[in-house]
Amino acid sequence: MATELVQLKAADFEDAMDFMNLVFSAHGPIDFTQLLPALYQPDDEMMGWNWAVREDGRLRAVVGSFPIAWQLGETQLKVAGIGGVSSHPRRRGAGYMRQLMEHCVQRMRDEGKHLSWLGGQRQRYAYFGYEKCGTGYSFTLSKANLRHVYGDTASRLSFQPLDPNDATHRAGCIELHDAQPIHCLRPAERFDALLRSWKHQPHIALAPDGRMIGYLVTNGSGDSVCELCAVSEGHPELEIARAWVAQQSSSSTRFDLSPWHPLVHKLGPIGESFSTSSTGNWQVFDWTATLSALLAVRASTGPLIDGRVTVEITGCGTLALEVQSGETTCARTEEKPVLRVDAPTAHRLLFGPLAPSAVVELPPAAAALEQWCPLPLYWSRQDGV
Repeated sequence: MATELVQLKAADFEDAMDFMNLVFSAHGPIDFTQLLPALYQPDDEMMGWNWAVREDGRLRAVVGSFPIAWQLGETQLKVAGIGGVSSHPRRRGAGYMRQLMEHCVQRMRDEGKHLSWLGGQRQRYAYFGYEKCGTGYSFTLSKANLRHVYGDTASRLSFQPLDPNDATHRAGCIELHDAQPIHCLRPAERFDALLRSWKHQPHIALAPDGRMIGYLVTNGSGDSVCELCAVSEGHPELEIARAWVAQQSSSSTRFDLSPWHPLVHKLGPIGESFSTSSTGNWQVFDWTATLSALLAVRASTGPLIDGRVTVEITGCGTLALEVQSGETTCARTEEKPVLRVDAPTAHRLLFGPLAPSAVVELPPAAAALEQWCPLPLYWSRQDGV
């Protein structure tokens, strides 16, 4: 039996989709071309993001490694998202998934990726260097909340689904998304498909005079919002959220938000409930660049106390994180570390969602981490793979 590890091409599209749909449909029908239309198309570049093991020419395992550019203020990080991990039911245990995962992780390192993300069972991917961490917020806003806060005063905003052929409003959505200081760079030609990933639906928010003042992305039933962007004039984020909840048939709506989203401060006083959760399985390859970018983002969301903390990460060396008068740095150092942790612990220590003191026993010299962290490792569900 001849086996080979191959990079897929456009000519493999139909075969690959049939294979992946078969594997993932064990618990219900799945069509990857409908689920993730921005990632799976009969195109050499897009299919080239997928690696496979063939036995005598037949697909037996597939892993996708998708390039994502992540803009954090003035810094751009190179990310690889792992998705579509699939093994033929009759070949599980043959080691093909391990072979493909190890291949993809090594390619990420060779290509200079700063970090990688994937969804999936924690221990399954811990073998390849991933750890569950990151911090995201979920708020629930109900019709009862609105009644007590706003009384009988109704919002005058309206919504309409974003038409795939509506180039004008799509351009407006792109402008609002890209104006965020922290966002993934979405190619314009794939933007609409990205908004519709996971069978989600984009809607535009309209002022009484018909002007578009924002957009949101929801699940099919409308009771979960995973992305909301608004114009800066008047800061209408809360009014958009309020109007959406009021116009839905469900009694409440969940809003999944980044730690820096302006709605966090606005929903906190009126929402029915909120929770904090991890944002997936992450693996940092370039700790210096990643921590430098995220510490700067953290400083932009609120004041940080001055301090300097040296942390040794097993296999990665010692890093000095420093904040002085609002300026942040992260650099390698030969100094004696005040804290030594392995890589999985470092992910949870620095990125949450638990406070650092809930991850390890902090020495006094590392106390500043308790105020600086968790660093905001988060992105929209629509950028997940």
